[in-house]
Amino acid sequence: MSNEDVLPAAPSPTMSPADVEAPVAFPVHGTRPFPATRPAGSAVSAPSALRAGLEAWEQGTLMTTLAMEVVERGPERVVVRMPVLGATQVAGVLHGGASAALVETAASVAARRAAPQGMVPAGAELHVSHLRPVRSGHVTAVAVPVHLGRRTAVHEVTVNDDEGRAVARGTLRCLYIEAG
Repeated sequence: MSNEDVLPAAPSPTMSPADVEAPVAFPVHGTRPFPATRPAGSAVSAPSALRAGLEAWEQGTLMTTLAMEVVERGPERVVVRMPVLGATQVAGVLHGGASAALVETAASVAARRAAPQGMVPAGAELHVSHLRPVRSGHVTAVAVPVHLGRRTAVHEVTVNDDEGRAVARGTLRCLYIEAG
């Protein structure tokens, strides 16, 4: 057995959090979590640098944190793309929560587009099946309507990798609530 195969010793009560090398997806206590803020006036903080494909109301949301980009918005199809880098679990594959967030985001963007006047969608039920691991590149979600009603919407979403292979599949049922 090599040194690389040996698991690190359990932390002792006298060790500080900064002394522990933990293979988890959480920042060490006392460090600033990402995304790192940019100083006012920097090119990255400028409104002109806002992520392509996102509406103003989508800025500063999980979509921005996971670098999602809306590629297509239509009444019968919404396409959202996300890089795998920055959305992986410790094993180096796309985190299931990130793919679930992508499924919900694509369906929510579609449901918002189809919402009756004065209403906004609120996710009520999410189902996601993870089909294949992906380690690099991008994943692309395509949301299509299954049901568009006055009070609810259901969208089916397929997530594919750069080679077009199915990575995940899901549905989101939204309830329409009054915009407020």
